[in-house]
Amino acid sequence: MRQRAMIAMGMVLEPDLLIADEPTTALDVTVQAQILELIAELKERLHIGVVLVSHNLGVIADVAQRVMIMYGGRPVEIGARDEIFGEPRHPYSWGLLESIPRPDVRVERLQPIEGSPPSLINIPPGCAFHPRCPHRFAPCDNERPELSGDGPHLDACHLPAAEKVRLWAERRRLFEDAAA
Repeated sequence: MRQRAMIAMGMVLEPDLLIADEPTTALDVTVQAQILELIAELKERLHIGVVLVSHNLGVIADVAQRVMIMYGGRPVEIGARDEIFGEPRHPYSWGLLESIPRPDVRVERLQPIEGSPPSLINIPPGCAFHPRCPHRFAPCDNERPELSGDGPHLDACHLPAAEKVRLWAERRRLFEDAAA
């Protein structure tokens, strides 16, 4: 009920953009689906944009058109939903995707991302993810990577593009082999 009340309060002034921050947190699957359906209805009926902020990648995979993955308060990857979930380019995105349970893959244990998130007060120099990244190398420790890439799929990682493709394919293959 609180989610519906907050959505109603947010819509009173007829905004052009609805920002929904964790609108499905602590809801059972049925109510979660109802809230997401309500947001989709409002978007279509009122012709507004929606920014959905969530830690629930399942929800994001179901409803988003474009996705921004953030780490340490900064974007590390931006792209179309299918690009992010199918061909991610940032090591943090890889870790997130590997930590999601999948109904088609049976594993003994989900793969966690090693280490702890950084303090937002003391973000490390360079890439904020470098202390936890298994693929880090010299520039990662001191040079903050900027978002770059081809077309609308951008990432903030110092690894060369071909290396990102190779590493993701290797990680994906290892994950699926371990599940078999």
